[in-house]
Amino acid sequence: MSNSWDHLLAADEEIIWQGAPKAKVRLEWESPAHPFFYLFFTGFSIFWMSDASQAGGFFWTFGLLFFGVGMFNLVGIHFWKAFLRIREHYTLTNKRAFIASNAFGKKLESYPITDTTQISLAEAGGTGDVYFAQKEKRGKNGSTFVKIGFSQIEDPRKVWALMCDLQQAA
Repeated sequence: MSNSWDHLLAADEEIIWQGAPKAKVRLEWESPAHPFFYLFFTGFSIFWMSDASQAGGFFWTFGLLFFGVGMFNLVGIHFWKAFLRIREHYTLTNKRAFIASNAFGKKLESYPITDTTQISLAEAGGTGDVYFAQKEKRGKNGSTFVKIGFSQIEDPRKVWALMCDLQQAA
């Protein structure tokens, strides 16, 4: 075990896997309706700017804000999520899963792996996600749950099996 982990792990805790997400962009809208909404939103802002530019002056530039928001949510969000993800590092011990992030300052979160932890696997094209926790995300129209786990890792089935083994041992 590395000396950098000595102060973080319990005496009977040992590292059994470490990894990081693959550095690739993937489409990750929160809802299947989002791309259609933002495509309409962006298209309407282009239409509005085009019509507003016919009046002369700089009033049309007000539409740039809406165009920017639409384009970010249509295309940019995927690059942003990839930017955040490639600054993450994952560690699995015989007791907990750690997610370390160094995107905006250093952050380390740990999640216990117990016999009641709900573990799920999602695979696609050689990489995949292993989810083991969730957090509630509140909005003005209610709340949703966001899955937490190891994203876009190589050989996710191996990590999932390790977590399942930990649950059976608990």
